[in-house]
Amino acid sequence: MRLNPAARGLRRAELITADPLASMTFHEALLGWMPMQTGAGFDCWIGNRRCASVRGRKAGEATELRVVFAGGQHDGSLTGPDDASAGMTRGRAQHGPWAPGPRPGEPCWVELFAAEAERADGFWTETLNWTVSDAVYAVGGRAVAGRTGRQVDGRWGWLCYFAVEDIDVAGNRVIELGGTVVDWARHPLLGDTVVFRDPVGVVSALAGTGERWGGQHSGEDSSPSTR
Repeated sequence: MRLNPAARGLRRAELITADPLASMTFHEALLGWMPMQTGAGFDCWIGNRRCASVRGRKAGEATELRVVFAGGQHDGSLTGPDDASAGMTRGRAQHGPWAPGPRPGEPCWVELFAAEAERADGFWTETLNWTVSDAVYAVGGRAVAGRTGRQVDGRWGWLCYFAVEDIDVAGNRVIELGGTVVDWARHPLLGDTVVFRDPVGVVSALAGTGERWGGQHSGEDSSPSTR
């Protein structure tokens, strides 16, 4: 019997970088974040919801965007197969299928890039109390995250998508701000997407603004098995 509560979405995204100011400034200009300085770096907001934190990289840490899932009994880090890392924290999900729909600049979907589906599914469903069907992780029939069997920017792990109003404009803005477009792709749930790397090396993605988390899988009547 599972005793851990289910992770119903994200508390925030966490940018871990060698230059917090540079990463914050880039994402502020790209996504419209409102930053507030903290002792560790920056908390970044869209309206009254914190969407991200930005902090300096500690010894032994990689430069990355770490997804931080909500609903944990304590704060901590998770490392699954393929060294895919995520955070876990207490509190209610601010971004996910039970939260209000994503606004421009906020997380709108997360996806696991995994080499072996069975190993990945075993770890993440057990750890986060999810079910899985057709490469979609769910809680109570609502999709929380996806999984794919390919790499992103030559690596395995979690990828966070942020909502934007115009994907073409935002993709070009990445380049104007000194970032790198890694991939323009058509996503089966999100439509046109852009995977990008900020000037410090943090990789994340953009997707067109939708009314719900993850597009068609987010409604109360949606089920992963209908994909």
